[in-house]
Amino acid sequence: MPWQIEQRNGLYLPQLDWHLDARKPVARSFVSHAHFDHMGKHEEILCSPPTAQLIRQRIPGDRKWSIHEFGEPFELEPGTKACLYPAGHIVGSSMLWLEKDGESFLYTGDFKLTPGISAEPCQPVQVDTLIIETTYGLPRYTFPPENEVYADIIRFCRETLENGDTPVLFGYSLGKSQSILRSLTDAKLEVMLHPTALKLTQSCAKLGWTFPSHLPFNERDHQGKVVISPPFQKNAPFLQRIKNPKTAIISGWAIDPSSTYRYQTDKAFPLSDHADYLDLQSFVAKVAPKTIYTVHGFAQEFAATLRQQGYQAWALGRENQLGLDIPTPSANDTSATNSRNLTKKSRATPPPPTAAPGSLEALVLTSLALAATDSLQNKTDLISNHIAALDPEFVPIALQLLVEPNAKTLDGLTQKLVLQSLILATGSSETEYKQLYQESRDKFQITHQLLARSAKTPQKTLRDIHSFLTTLAAAPNPIFKQSLLSEQFRKLSPNEGTFLLQFLSSTLQTGITPNLLCEAIANRYQRPVDATQAAYLRSQNLDTVAQAAASDTLDSIRISLFQPIAPIIAHPETSAEAIIEKQGLSLWVEQEHAGMRCQIHKQEEHVELYSTSHERITHLFPEFVDEARKIPQHFICDAVIVPWGYEAPLPRSELEKRLSRKAEDLFLGEEVHVVLWLFDILCLADIDLLDLPLEKRRQKLDTLSVTPKIRITPVLPLMGVEQIEQAYARSINTGNNGLVFKDPRSPYNPLAAGDTWLKLAPQED
Repeated sequence: MPWQIEQRNGLYLPQLDWHLDARKPVARSFVSHAHFDHMGKHEEILCSPPTAQLIRQRIPGDRKWSIHEFGEPFELEPGTKACLYPAGHIVGSSMLWLEKDGESFLYTGDFKLTPGISAEPCQPVQVDTLIIETTYGLPRYTFPPENEVYADIIRFCRETLENGDTPVLFGYSLGKSQSILRSLTDAKLEVMLHPTALKLTQSCAKLGWTFPSHLPFNERDHQGKVVISPPFQKNAPFLQRIKNPKTAIISGWAIDPSSTYRYQTDKAFPLSDHADYLDLQSFVAKVAPKTIYTVHGFAQEFAATLRQQGYQAWALGRENQLGLDIPTPSANDTSATNSRNLTKKSRATPPPPTAAPGSLEALVLTSLALAATDSLQNKTDLISNHIAALDPEFVPIALQLLVEPNAKTLDGLTQKLVLQSLILATGSSETEYKQLYQESRDKFQITHQLLARSAKTPQKTLRDIHSFLTTLAAAPNPIFKQSLLSEQFRKLSPNEGTFLLQFLSSTLQTGITPNLLCEAIANRYQRPVDATQAAYLRSQNLDTVAQAAASDTLDSIRISLFQPIAPIIAHPETSAEAIIEKQGLSLWVEQEHAGMRCQIHKQEEHVELYSTSHERITHLFPEFVDEARKIPQHFICDAVIVPWGYEAPLPRSELEKRLSRKAEDLFLGEEVHVVLWLFDILCLADIDLLDLPLEKRRQKLDTLSVTPKIRITPVLPLMGVEQIEQAYARSINTGNNGLVFKDPRSPYNPLAAGDTWLKLAPQED
C-alpha cells in the first residue's frame, strides 16, 4: 500500500485519519515533541511519556492519551503496526514508525542524528517511505564539532566575566537551555536561569535528567554569573535588568555571517538541536528508503541533492523542478568534510602577526586576532603590541583602520558599488557571485576566493591604504569611486582585499571600544589611561589623541564648540530599592522626558543642534536657533527635544510626525510644538566644564536665561522608597518616561559613567 501524505495542519495521513504534529486542534495527532510549533489542544495525542509530561505542563487540559515507550510495538489502527523511536532533538522527542500491508513508513519530526547532551540518542530504522525534516538542507549548514563550540561558549563566558560584564546565553527554554546548562557542568561557572528556562529545566529534572548547580535569575545578585535566557530584543525589559549584558545567540543559524546582526547580539555560536547537512545525508543512508519526502527549511534543495544521488525524493507541498539542479556534495564527498574543517578553521584563534610592522598584512592579522577573543585585556594587549612596533605617523592610521570608516569615506559608496568593483577586478560576473553567495552566504569568504584566483603577494603599507582611502573619499562621483576601488582590489592579496571589504562594510567585528583604544594608546606612549580617555571624550578623534599622547600634550585637549561629544546613557533599574542601594537614600532626580536627546552648541549668532550620533539636526528645528540667540552666553548643553502642548508633554509620536516632514515643509513646524529642555551644561563661555561635579555644572546651567521654547529641567530632591514611587507614578501619568537619578558629585564622563546615572524603568510584563 503506497502511503498517502497530505500537507494540511502539519501533515495528515488520510488512510489512518491521523495528523502528524498538527498545530491547530484536531481529533487525533501524533506529537513528536513538546515545542509549541508541533502541538495543539487535540482531543487525542500519541506521544512518548516525557513528551506527555511536558505537554501537560505547557498545554493543560483533559484529553485522551496514547502514550508509548521508545521501542514498544503497538497497533495504531487495526492492521497498522506502530512504534516510537527517539529522535535526538529534545527530551522525549520521537519519530513515528508505521507499517501497513507490508509497506513501512517513518516520520522524523524534528531530529538530530549526532548525539546531543540533553536528548535521547536518535535511533534510525530502515523503511520504505521516509518523511524527513530538512531545516538545514544546504551544504553551508555543516556545523563544527559540538565540544569545540561548547569550549568557545565557556571561553566567551569567562572572558566576559573577566571584563566585568554579564554573559547572557540565548537559547529556547525547552531543549537549548538545558543543553547550554549541561555544557557548563565542568566549567565551574555560577549560572542563573530566566524563569521560563528554570521551570522547564526543573520539569526535565523530574524526568530523570541531571543538571549542574544553578539559580533562578536575581536582579540584585546576577553580577559575576552566567545568565541563560530565551532570546530577547536588545531593548527588552529583562535585559535592562542586567548589568552590562553581553549577549550570545546559540543557534544553527549562527553559521550565517549575518547572524549577530539578525539577532542583534554580541556573539553567535553555531549549535543546533536539528540535524545539520551531513547528518541529514547520513540519516538517509542509514534508513535506505525507496521514497523520500522532505519538509521544512531547505526542502526543495535537499530533495534535489538526494535525486542526484539516485533517490526518489520530493519536497512536500513544493514544486519540484527537474533538470535544473546545481551539483551539491554527497554523503561521501570529501568537500562536505572540508566544509566542516573550513568552519572549524575559520573559528580558530589566528597566530600573532608576523608580517612587517607598518604593513597592511600585519594589521589584517591583528584584526583577525581581535575578532577571535572576547577578553578586553587580550584585545588591549594585541592593539598595544601592534602600535608599539609602528612609527608614530602610522599609529593614528592603524587605529582608524581597526574601527569604522568615517562618513566622508563612505559618502556615495554603496555596498552594491563595492561588490561590483570586486567583480570587475576579479573578472567575475554578478551571476557567478550570486551563485557563490547561494552556496556559502558569506561575502567575505567569496571575496577571498575570487581574489585568490590571481593571488598577489601582500605588499601594501598603512601609508598606501590611508592614501587610497583619502583619494576615495575625495572622488567626485560613484563612477570614479568604482574605478578607484576596482583598481585597488586588483592590487591586493586575498587577505588585504577581504579586510578592505570588511572595513568599507563596517563589519570588522574586532570588538573595539573607545575605552579599549584609549588604553592601548596610553600603553603605547606610557600616558595615564584616564587622561587619554578624557582627551578622546573631548576630541572624538583618535588621530588627535594619538598625536597628543606622543607629544605628551593630552591635557591641552579641551571640549570645542560645534564638535559634539558622546552623551552619558543612564543605566536602567526596575525598583526604588535598587536605586537606593547604588546611590544612597538622599537622591538627585530629574524627569526623563519622552523626546529626542540632543546637544545644543551656541556661539554668537551661530547655533547648532546634534543628535546622539553626532548628526547635525539644526535644520529640523529652526525655531530653536532664534530662541538660543536670545541667550547672551556661549554654551554647549545636554538637552532633549519634547513635543509640547498646553504646558504638558505630548506623545513621542507627535515628534515623529515632525521628523518625518521634508525640510522644505518645516515652516509648518508650528503645528507640532516642541520645547528644548536643558539638563546639563558642558561648556560655558569657552570654559570646559566636563571635570566639574554635576552640582557645580547645574549652578552654571541655572545662570542661563530661559525662554518659552528653551527651558531648564528642574531637580527633584527625593528620599526613600515611598517618595520615589510617588514621583515615578506622577511622571508616567504626566506623559514622561519616568525618572533619572544622578550622582551630584559626578563629572561628565560617558566613558566611565558606571552607576552615576540611573533611570527607573517599567517592570517587565
